Amino acid sequence: MKKLFSLLAIFVILLGSNTIPAHAVEVKAYPNKVNVSVHLASSLTMTLNTSYQLFNRDTSKTHTIPSNTVLSVKKETSGITVSYIGFSETAAKGFDVKEIISTKQIVIAKADTAIRRGATTDYEAIKTLKTGEAADYLSSFTNSSNEVWYRVTSGASTGWVLASTVSLDTTNATPLTKLSNGLTYRGSFYLYPNGSQVQVINYLDMEDYLKGVVPSEMPASWPKEAVKAQAIAARSYASKMMTLTDSAASQVYRGYTAEDSRSNAAIEETKGVMVRYNGKPIQTFFHSTSGGRTANVWDVWNSSKESFPYLASVSDPYEKSPYSTWTETYSAATILKSFGFSETAKLNEITVTKKGVNGEIGSVTVKTSAGDKTVTGNESVIRKLFPIQNSSVYGYLYSNWFTMNVAKKAIDITAQTTSGTVSVPELSGQTVQTASGQITLSDSNVSIQTASGVISTEGNGEVSSVTLNGKGWGHRIGMSQYGAKGFAENGWTAERILMHYFTGTTVSR
Repeated sequence: MKKLFSLLAIFVILLGSNTIPAHAVEVKAYPNKVNVSVHLASSLTMTLNTSYQLFNRDTSKTHTIPSNTVLSVKKETSGITVSYIGFSETAAKGFDVKEIISTKQIVIAKADTAIRRGATTDYEAIKTLKTGEAADYLSSFTNSSNEVWYRVTSGASTGWVLASTVSLDTTNATPLTKLSNGLTYRGSFYLYPNGSQVQVINYLDMEDYLKGVVPSEMPASWPKEAVKAQAIAARSYASKMMTLTDSAASQVYRGYTAEDSRSNAAIEETKGVMVRYNGKPIQTFFHSTSGGRTANVWDVWNSSKESFPYLASVSDPYEKSPYSTWTETYSAATILKSFGFSETAKLNEITVTKKGVNGEIGSVTVKTSAGDKTVTGNESVIRKLFPIQNSSVYGYLYSNWFTMNVAKKAIDITAQTTSGTVSVPELSGQTVQTASGQITLSDSNVSIQTASGVISTEGNGEVSSVTLNGKGWGHRIGMSQYGAKGFAENGWTAERILMHYFTGTTVSR
């Protein structure tokens, strides 16, 4: 009777098999896709918390990777090799590691595995699962031979596979991947050869991307309207970019590791909202601190007012930041090195030329014993002339809005006057008698006739140090983050904050 009951059970299951809709394992598509470069290394690991699909870009073949697998990825001469226990494959064009959207249990074939019409090997095979191919799990059954079989669906086929030939896996509602850079990410990945290294691109939906950006760019603990303004600005900026980096070169992005429930809420509340000019999303640049007033983009970058009318200088009345004002002092040797001169040369003069409406510096000129040099450029060029030994501010000057005080060594010159011999600390500005009459010296480098012949003062009174007194941190274009915080603390909404910083714009979905 036991055997008859088992056979009847199989018969009943088979009769019902055609009435259950087929459901194939699917990978997630991202309608509002964002691509972010997140890692570059000759070898790396990827720890997957759930099942993913591996797609070979050379062969277009797919392979389902079980949960909790650690992938080893390495750049080889012939391309990229991806491997884990029991699997290894190489592709010249690289691989995709794709997020699976099914939240059901799945089975993954350990080897080529037949899907049969019934739960014994006597039944006809209706389809073969290739090694690594997945199918949706429906139920399990133990037959009269005490074998466990799984009822599965693959494409249009529904049938039975022997449990020992597959692994049973449960996909997770939040697929996450931890890279060997120590950060965990949502979404999917493209691994491709970049010289001798593997480039990792994280691709995912815009809103999930922002969850890793907003708290990395602005503390989630700041006033909510400021965080919402940051979310909208970050969304608008990303919408204008093809591929982003995970650093301040684009927007700082630290993936799922950085997420915070407060900034996630701000992102959700502003979902799809962007800053627009004439109805189109704009490049919403932002920075830490303006120093009291933002910059015109055409003053500090090689841009035109006609192309970016909304990136004009505006006031920042509520900004309170550690970088609102700052002072940095440099030795002559540091300045000489920045300009490409030997540190043993003498720095005789250093001057600046203002370019921006607020007094932003557009060029710096040095006069040295080894020659003269002028460096002209945008704000990043000027800032990099003055290094700061602090990686948290990216290693160079806070902004290009500053004034300069120059300290010089005393000139070792004495002059005979009617009152006797006196020391002359600085020749520039002194009035002297010449054969043509009295003149006022414009600098300290002069030639003087003495009883012993003509002598030169060049090199005397050389620069010993340069002190910069400045304002702001960053390029100072667009939205000041500390300024947005100040506006929010004074009752401004996110929309109003953004329309202040980006003149002539609207904020909408």
